Amino acid sequence: MSTTRIDLIRHGEPEGGNVFRGRTDHALTELGRWQFAERVRRFDSRWTRIISSPLNRCHSAAEQLASARNLPLLCDERWAEIDYGDWENRDVSEVMAEYADDSRRLWADPLNFCAPNGEPVPQLQQRVGAAWQELLNDHRGEHLLLVSHGGVMRVLAQQLLSLAPEAMNRLAIPYAGLLRFKIDHSEYQGKEQVWVSLEGMDGSVLRPDDQEAV
Repeated sequence: MSTTRIDLIRHGEPEGGNVFRGRTDHALTELGRWQFAERVRRFDSRWTRIISSPLNRCHSAAEQLASARNLPLLCDERWAEIDYGDWENRDVSEVMAEYADDSRRLWADPLNFCAPNGEPVPQLQQRVGAAWQELLNDHRGEHLLLVSHGGVMRVLAQQLLSLAPEAMNRLAIPYAGLLRFKIDHSEYQGKEQVWVSLEGMDGSVLRPDDQEAV
């Protein structure tokens, strides 16, 4: 039997305020850069490589960490956030008021949700699931750090933990929130068996004046 560990960390706070960010490529704020570095400090591990969404709010921090640790960095488009289409870069409260029925569906029935001209959630599930399986096939036995987005992390957790679809939006994943998955690989009667468990998580909101962060 072998074990793979994959730590998923959300990017820190980006510029642009409270908007449907999706594929909008905002950079991190100063606070966002600190949040990412602080979460890494708290959960520091002997990662073997880093995988990142290509969007700036993920890739910039991942690239800096990979350079500092002399780790290989893989950038994969499949780990990018969902495309919100016509909602991209629009204020969340304004969109929820203008598209009340659609926004309610996002929370109540996410598998049938798609922002106007955006990416359907099942399509997000498909690309994220394929990327995850590729990581397990190519990097079995390693300890990976995956830098991605809140929507991606919720969809993946829902799939891996067999949660009800509507439960994915009940997972609080703040900026620089982290999920740690343990994947045990074994064989039974000549067939590969894979068992995934959530080994740890940190959903605390990080602020520089937080006493725990001192």
